[in-house]
Amino acid sequence: MSGNQQKLLLDAVYDWEKNSPDRVYMTQPLDNGEVVDYTWADTMNEARRMAAYLRSLDLPENSHIAMVSKNCAHFIIAELAIWMAGHATIALYPTLNAETVEYILDHSESKLLFVGKLDDWDEMKKGVPADMPKIAFPLAPENDYPKWDDIIAQHEPITDSPSPDPESLALMCYTSGSTGRPKGVMHTHRSASAPGRASVDELDVGPEDRILSYLPLAHVFERVVVECGSFYAGTHIYFADS
Repeated sequence: MSGNQQKLLLDAVYDWEKNSPDRVYMTQPLDNGEVVDYTWADTMNEARRMAAYLRSLDLPENSHIAMVSKNCAHFIIAELAIWMAGHATIALYPTLNAETVEYILDHSESKLLFVGKLDDWDEMKKGVPADMPKIAFPLAPENDYPKWDDIIAQHEPITDSPSPDPESLALMCYTSGSTGRPKGVMHTHRSASAPGRASVDELDVGPEDRILSYLPLAHVFERVVVECGSFYAGTHIYFADS
């Protein structure tokens, strides 16, 4: 892993895209019992197309874009797209009540919300401002928001591979709020990259290893070991079907 010691998350992902495009990176069960494999090429094609759309919105640089979803491939794809578009991510736990959803979206000053696989969206959405733009992941509950697949079909993928300023904000991790108001911790691209690299070294994993995404991806441990770690190790991520 010596070549990864200073490499940022996105730069590590670009390496897999370039050098192992046909390697399966994620396996996602669908509601109808089918399973979809996403190669690194598939992953980055969708991420680059969504990044093109996000750029077209002309949001202020390093805007905060929220995601609320159970674990799924598009959580990770969306995060890559947000970073490539020059913005930062705000992940919400998929079990929050409406009051906490409202607080985090307001506190984080989020400009847009990706809505994904959820069990109780009808209740959670009461905390989302009516005028907040929303985008629906493929496994989202029934809604009338712009659909991920429609958006990427309408946009060509970006062709550049931007590497963010290491000190720019990459993400904010919020606590669950079980003991009061959720507290957000700000992570730069540098501080988010370091534990991802360290987890790979500690666990000694690589592209031939498989990992099940189990804890919520909004949880800092899951984010570090499963998502950020996979950007360096190339581990094959599997998601649950429920």
